[in-house]
Amino acid sequence: MYGAGADSVDERPWEHPFLAESNLRRFRDYSVQVRELAMDHARNSFRPLDLGFCNNIAQNTYKWSCLAQQYGAKATLYLHAWDDRALSLPQWEEFDGEFAQLLDGEAFRAAHPDLEARVPYVTPNLSPQCEHAHAWAAAKNGNRKPLLALQAAHPEMHWDSLSAYDGLYAYLLPWACQLTRHDANLAAYFPVPAYLSGKPYCAFAVGDDMQYECGLASPLGQLLSLSFNGARFFFISNPHVVGHCRRLGFKNGLYLPYPMDSRRYCPGEPCARKEWEARFGPGFYVLSTARLDHGVKGNVGLFDQLAALAQSEPALRFIFLAWGNDAPHLAQRIADAGLTRQFLMLPPVGKTRLIDYYRSCDCVLDQLIYGYYGATALEAMAVGKPVVMFLRKSHYAPLYEGDVAPVFNSPQPTDVVRTLANLVRQPELVQDTGRRARAWLERHHGEETMIPLMLALLRFAADRRPLPEDLRSPLWDEESTEEAAYHQTRLRPANAARMAG
Repeated sequence: MYGAGADSVDERPWEHPFLAESNLRRFRDYSVQVRELAMDHARNSFRPLDLGFCNNIAQNTYKWSCLAQQYGAKATLYLHAWDDRALSLPQWEEFDGEFAQLLDGEAFRAAHPDLEARVPYVTPNLSPQCEHAHAWAAAKNGNRKPLLALQAAHPEMHWDSLSAYDGLYAYLLPWACQLTRHDANLAAYFPVPAYLSGKPYCAFAVGDDMQYECGLASPLGQLLSLSFNGARFFFISNPHVVGHCRRLGFKNGLYLPYPMDSRRYCPGEPCARKEWEARFGPGFYVLSTARLDHGVKGNVGLFDQLAALAQSEPALRFIFLAWGNDAPHLAQRIADAGLTRQFLMLPPVGKTRLIDYYRSCDCVLDQLIYGYYGATALEAMAVGKPVVMFLRKSHYAPLYEGDVAPVFNSPQPTDVVRTLANLVRQPELVQDTGRRARAWLERHHGEETMIPLMLALLRFAADRRPLPEDLRSPLWDEESTEEAAYHQTRLRPANAARMAG
């Protein structure tokens, strides 16, 4: 039977049988009780927290570290040493301009050397010449003294795991040593260094980590699973991750709505709109900021329907940011159709400029495959813009107690076309939905509520507070007959799935 570390992947995670309304409601109720305990504990704690934030994929941990600092914690950001993409650098969040080479961090730094981050950040030194690598190499050659000195300086670290996974992760030693400085750490995507540090930490999944990597039977999959499972809390913001927890065996999941920096992402003056209208004429501007990846986002495969709508609605303007595997394909289709005045491919932009793009558009077109939202939809709603996307309302309703995000739910291409046609003709609907979206975002994801809660959970972890014995997560339920059948028959080998994708 497939299970944790069984080299398996769930390619349609929204179909997991545990994602029933009753189970998701129980999971929310459990999470609320844990969150209340953490907030009660935080009210009696006055020492400022010293926190580490790891892996800046999609700017998650940079935004949270900045907010944690604003709310009284000391924060340090740790970049993944092998993720040198421009869009993973903290300066990308501060960048107010265009930059097409999204994957080239070195070129971005060279082009914009004066950009500064709002929190201190570290790129761990993983050079073979660094002190930690030298100590490890010396031990392998019979001289254990340098390594024993490091162990004496950091006795809380999981030295046994470093030894067990020597082939892959001996070089994570300096990163893990640095994380021992903090009261607690929060890691998005790759919590291995946080686990190895031996300090309390929480984890947050971003996508492939749950769907693919943790299901690998390799040392990578085994250590990732140990690391997610070793977190004090594994923060879950989208319901399908609950199904991944059941498949992989994690018990420490906790529902936490994604904390948004809602003061920075807010309505404001739409500067880019003037430039767009000067270049392409006035109209109804639909913005798509997600990467152009039809298999995950569903945006490129919608072109034929959108093209037909654009021809019947000449006021429509579609703006796509030119990044992702399918960007060249979409650009070619636009040119072949002769629609370059209505379908606009603009260079990728830093997040400060992107906030202006949100303010300048009329609505945002998000993903149409998975049925769950990430930062894109939340950023758009924070700025007060309507979002057109596919949303699995039956999964979100139990988590939000019925107060589901006011997006234009569009499961099929015909729904997308119908919604956009209605919005073009009803400007009052656009304004009203944008206001409701902003209000909903502030209620459920706004920083004034969510950052104190996130900090309270990290403090609860840092102080190693136990939960009451009678407070038990639904993730401890015995595997049901339906789940067992699902795990046995619906999953594919992870490596084969990655190759096929």
